[in-house]
Order: sequence, then structure tokens, then C-alpha cells
Amino acid sequence: MKSNFSKGLLMTALITGSVIWGGTNVFAEELQEYTLDQMVVTATRTEKRDVDVPASTEILTHDKILASGATNAMEALSKVNGLEFKSYFPGGSAMTTMTPEINIRGLSTGTLVLVNGNPLNLNNKYVIDAIPVESIEKIEIIKGGGSILYGSEAMAGVVNIITKKTANNSVSIGYGNYGQQKYNVSAGNDKLKVNYDLKKWGEVNNLSASANPPTSSAYQYSQDRNHKENIGIGYNITDNLSFEYNHLDSSVDYHRNKIISNAFEQWRETYTKQDLFQLNYNSDSVKAHMWYTQNKINYYGGSKPGVYTKSTLTETKNATYGLDVQKDISLSEKSLLTVGANAKKEKYEPQIIKGNSAKTSDKKERNQFAVFAQLDQKFTDNDNLIIGGRGTWTSGSTNGEEYDDFSASAQYVHKFNEDKSVYISVGQSFIMPSFSQMYPSGVAAGAPNPNLKPQKGTNYELGYKEIAGNHLWKVALFKMNVKDNITASWKNEVWNYKNTDFKNVGLEASLAVDASDKFSYDIGLTVHNPKNKIENEPSKKGWQRKFGKYQVKSGVEYKLDKFRAGFSGSYVWDRYSSPSSKESYKIKPYFLTTFTAAYAPDKNSEFSLIVDNVLNRNDNLSNTMSDHGAYYATPTNFLVSYTYKF
Repeated sequence: MKSNFSKGLLMTALITGSVIWGGTNVFAEELQEYTLDQMVVTATRTEKRDVDVPASTEILTHDKILASGATNAMEALSKVNGLEFKSYFPGGSAMTTMTPEINIRGLSTGTLVLVNGNPLNLNNKYVIDAIPVESIEKIEIIKGGGSILYGSEAMAGVVNIITKKTANNSVSIGYGNYGQQKYNVSAGNDKLKVNYDLKKWGEVNNLSASANPPTSSAYQYSQDRNHKENIGIGYNITDNLSFEYNHLDSSVDYHRNKIISNAFEQWRETYTKQDLFQLNYNSDSVKAHMWYTQNKINYYGGSKPGVYTKSTLTETKNATYGLDVQKDISLSEKSLLTVGANAKKEKYEPQIIKGNSAKTSDKKERNQFAVFAQLDQKFTDNDNLIIGGRGTWTSGSTNGEEYDDFSASAQYVHKFNEDKSVYISVGQSFIMPSFSQMYPSGVAAGAPNPNLKPQKGTNYELGYKEIAGNHLWKVALFKMNVKDNITASWKNEVWNYKNTDFKNVGLEASLAVDASDKFSYDIGLTVHNPKNKIENEPSKKGWQRKFGKYQVKSGVEYKLDKFRAGFSGSYVWDRYSSPSSKESYKIKPYFLTTFTAAYAPDKNSEFSLIVDNVLNRNDNLSNTMSDHGAYYATPTNFLVSYTYKF
């Protein structure tokens, strides 16, 4: 495979390199100019300059995502400073009901994922590995609690994936090693947009190990097929009102063998599908979102190749629909009051087939309501205070488990000048227990615990931002305390969910430099110490380390006439795996690297190359495996694509 890779990479280099010099400045015309002075909407639900936002933020523009070599939203987020991700198969694909996760500041299931302001989370699951880069305008990442504005799940932060309003009018095709294929078609006008994206992988062996060193019972997983599909349709009804539909499909076929004997043991077919319907209204003073989203997670297989066994079938359905409305009221030139309300209905339906009969668990439902208010008060030209509160309560729960919460926040910004500011922020956040935690499902199932308490946390942050010429500096000190953090433990072949505590304290620092119209780079550093407190567990007690303590993230981009190239990397070390049934233990660092290059011979055509895992590292991307097991990064792989714009 290394030989095939080397030949393919050499041919690609010859093809792109032979036509790299000369010609018109295509990229300067076609690519959006990168600027340090970004506008952010997600942090305060009102548009502000990044330097005016009292929170740790990161904005990934479409061009920046392209330069990183990412092909989907999951890959784009995997190298962001302060974020870690859990992955199983290539491209961020799921493994049965275990879907990939984006963790902000070390808190599992504390990230709220939005698409154009509409929630994608369903029982802590989201299918962002099937959202193609071609449909993304930008991604806004807000670190720190966001529950005052967005409600449950936003305890560690918010990721808002903002899609393009119009189509690219392009078609692209790509091929690579490990059976990679990519097809994308985008067409439309000012009113209508249609996008179809399909990404395939073939066989990739030895992607995991259940124990190290291996025992006679230890096994490893190998991928047989990987398939990601996205169907996107959007219609701009008026300048202020738009409709969008997305179908996200991520499926994997895989098998496992004993490591020592290589004897076949098990096969699985699994898929995660999600549909999101959204209606968005946006005017100067009123914003409204109406959405319906559903997902279906299914896996089945058997103990013989191709032989289906009913006892291994599990299917889970989740659905949520709701409405979110906000009104901006200008009280004076220096006072802006934002008020809003939110209502949604949650549905959960697991199904397990055992033996020859179908067993359907009781359907679960509940309603969730919220009202919120935020006052943005400017005392002087240089001093600004933002205070907010949110009241949330549930009703109509199937089994009578009702919750209520009130959270508040305060943020203060002092500006030294137009491009330099310091801020302090204190905010409460919460996460309602999910149905999958109170009533876990699956072949192994779990012990019901309807008495789980909502997670309640407080985020403290002190930050500094400065635009100095072509340099953007950011520094943030933060502290997180979470009471009743919901964690899973594996005991007697049954999953148990319990309330524990979580804490973290850390430093984030970053520098972005727009050095010239040809060259830009950025570098970020995170130092933190996330821990869970475990009590009443015979296998582990006390404060347990989680994730990595140190992260360095960097990226460079270069453009010259018809050519552009980029390299990105994320190095995380002093890492700890925190399995559900054993003490946390130290694991090796990981170093994610990606190289990308593109050549545009004219304004309608582009050839591109993406090389992932450039150093061919066999890194462990899991943070929860017991017995020192691992889910490994895909070996060095490349994708060569051609895009035609019409």
C-alpha cells in the first residue's frame, strides 16, 4: 500500500507541478480574502466584531477550511485549538451507536452543534461527518458555557455551522488510495440551491486493538466499506426568509478478528442517518428558527461472514422539533435588550431484537420550554456590560421526570482602543439528562436511572484580544466546575449512568497572521487539566484525568497566482484515557497532519490534492478504551480531485 501511495502521490505532484507557474491570478479573484477582523453572530446572538466579543472564539471561513485539507465539518473541527475529537473509522465515521464527538475544553457531551442556529444534537448524537466542505460558508466556535442563549447541551461551548446561501454551480470528482471516491454536484441561482455529496472509502485493515499487549481473546477491527452521503436543498423565499433541508447519511461495514490467531469473530453493518428541516427568518430586529430533525441509528451483523443474526440488531430513533424566536429592542443608543423564547418536543424510540421476536422499548417524550433575556449595556465608548438569564422547564414527560433550571451570566468588556480589548465572563450552564442516559438501549442495554439530575456548571473566563496590524492575538484563562456531570460506567456487562463532578482550569493562546496577500499562518496553544470525580466505584475512585493536557495547533497557507497550498497540524500530549470501568491511564500523544495543494488553470477549473496523516503515524484517537486498547488513525492517504465551475 505504501508503494501505491508513493506512486500516486508522485504522479499527482508531476501533474500539478508541471503547470504551476504562469497565468492569471485566478485564486485572488475566486477565493474570499482572509481578514483578521471577523464578524461573529453566535456568541451574543447579535453581530459583533470578534475583538468585541467577551468569549473565546474561533471562526473557520470556507477558505480556511479548504486550506486545512478537511473534506467535512468533523475534520474541520478536529484541529481547532482547545478541541479534541473521538473518532472510530476514517473521516470521523461512527461505530454502531458510538458516534464521533467534539469535546470543548475536555467536557464530554458538552458541545451544542447548530446548523444555521438550529440544533443538530439528538440524545448527544450528531452526524457532522457527512456535512461537506462545499456547502459550508463558515463555522463559528464559541468556547465556554452558552446555555443562557442556547439552552441545554451548550455547557462547554457551541459550534454553529453556517451554510452557503447560494450554490457553487460546480461539479467535482475525486479518487484516492484505500478505495476513496468523492462526487459533489452543486447547482442553483439566487433563490434555489441543490447540493449532492458522496464520499466512499474501501477496505482499511487493523484500525483498532482491544488490548495492548494482546491476549488470546483480544481482537482488532477492520473496515470493509465506508459511505457518506449528503443531500442539501435550500430556497430563499424572501431576502429575510429561507428554507433548508439536509439529509446526512454515514454508514460503515466492518469486521473483527482475534489479534493473535487472526480468526474471524464478528461482522457489523451500521448506519447513522439524520434529516434536518429548517425555516429561518432574519431581519434587523427579529430572528426566528423553526426546525424538525430526526435520526436513526442502526446496526446488525453476526458471528459468520454474511450471516445475519437477529440477536445483534439494535435500532434507535430520535426526533426533535421546535421554535426559537428572539427580538432585539433598542432601549437607547447604548442599550440593546434581546428577549426570546424557545419551545421543543423530544422523542426517543429504541428497538432491540432478541432471538426471533422484536422487543420495542417504551417510547419516551417530553416538552421543553425556555425564556431568556440579555441586556447589552454600553456605559462609555470603551466599557460594555452584558447580563443575561434563562429559565427552562420540562412538561409532558412520559414517565413523569420533570426538570426546571434558571441560569444567569455576566460579561464585561473594556476596550483600550478600536482593536484591543480585555473581558471577564461568568456564566452558569446546564444539561438536561437525555433519554439515552436515563434509559440506555442496545444489545448490552443498560440499567435505567430515571433519577439522574441535570448537570449544572459554572464557567469563569478572563480574556484579551488585539489586532495589531496584520497580527491577531488572543489569550484566555478559564475555569470550569460542573456538578452532577453524567458519566457512564460498565459493570457486570451493563451500562450504568451516574452523576459525578467535573472540573477544569486552563490557558488558551493563539496568534493569526495575515502576512501578505500570498501568505498567512496561525498557531494556538492550550494547557488545561480536565478531571472527573468518581465515587462509589470499586474499580476507580477520586479525581480521574481526561483527554490531553497540552495541545499545539498550527496551520499555514500560501497562494501564488493559480496555485495554493496549505499545511495543518495538531499535536496533543500528556494524554489520558478514561475508560468506563478502570482507572485512567496515560496514552501516547497524537499528531494530526494534513497537506493540501490546488492548481486552477482557468477560472472554471481546479485540480486539488489532499494528503492526510502525512507522517503516517499510528496514533490512538480514542480516549475511553480499556485494557490499553486503541482506535487508530487511518494510515497516510491521499485524495486527488477535479472541480469544474459552470
